[in-house]
Amino acid sequence: MMAKKEKKRNPWEALLFLAYAGIMLYFLFFRTRTATDGLTYWEQIQRNCNWIPWKTVGNYLDVLMRPEYYIAKWEAASVYRYQAAVAVINILGNIAMFVPYGAFLPAMWQRLRKAWKVFLAGTLSIFAVEICQLLTLRGRFDIDDVLLNMIGIMLGYGLWRLTHRSSKKKKA
Repeated sequence: MMAKKEKKRNPWEALLFLAYAGIMLYFLFFRTRTATDGLTYWEQIQRNCNWIPWKTVGNYLDVLMRPEYYIAKWEAASVYRYQAAVAVINILGNIAMFVPYGAFLPAMWQRLRKAWKVFLAGTLSIFAVEICQLLTLRGRFDIDDVLLNMIGIMLGYGLWRLTHRSSKKKKA
């Protein structure tokens, strides 16, 4: 019995994926550092963990939904505008950054063409990234990041499915 022949990978697709991976490595590991002077390594690890789902997103949404309260609390509209921008960028950025990843997984690897496989591969890779960021003090481990990243991955997978189906119909 012959093994299933793997389709040749498009070199432009592979190059685009490598460029995306490089950009993601920069944003995830080389852009920020969360180390705090005066704390031990393990104190920093503890401080940089959030295991409560939707806690961070809830805080961001609270800032966005109650501008009058926060303008009064911070005594400056400029501080509020900055914090509101941080909230929007963090929520939408955590989703948008992983949309391409969700499309690349099934496009590049035929074995990852089912939603549950993309979900599993995405979840494992996001957890790996979050743990590496935490242990290297290059970021925080925030379960909300995992959840938002997974929304992005599944949106990317959905977009890939839509384009994959329409390209199949054109060939038929």
